[in-house]
Amino acid sequence: MDDDSPHDRLVAALEAIQAVAEDNTQRNDAIQRRAQRLLDQLDADVSVAELMRREPGPRIVELVSANLASLQDSGAHLRGVQAEALREEGLTMAEIADLFGVTRQRVSSLLAAARRRGDDVDSAH
Repeated sequence: MDDDSPHDRLVAALEAIQAVAEDNTQRNDAIQRRAQRLLDQLDADVSVAELMRREPGPRIVELVSANLASLQDSGAHLRGVQAEALREEGLTMAEIADLFGVTRQRVSSLLAAARRRGDDVDSAH
């Protein structure tokens, strides 16, 4: 296989998902620790404003946003390269749509976005 085949791009996208999942796991651990501290402080009748002032950055809401953004970006990349790999294996748009639980038009959009992106793995980070 050449270095730019759909299969190779799929492998790279899956490796990127693994890295994102690891980063998200670390952020989730921080979110859980901070949430527990905030719950303990709320039980001590500390005001929400004071809690927010005391919370070091990045704050919980920032950590949650980072998790969501990283999953959205890497997930979109993965869907595109998966659709491309399935198409190369001969599946129809309807078959891919059925596997993904979306419309054929959505599959067409995924494939077009993958082509526009050039499937640059670094864009998934």
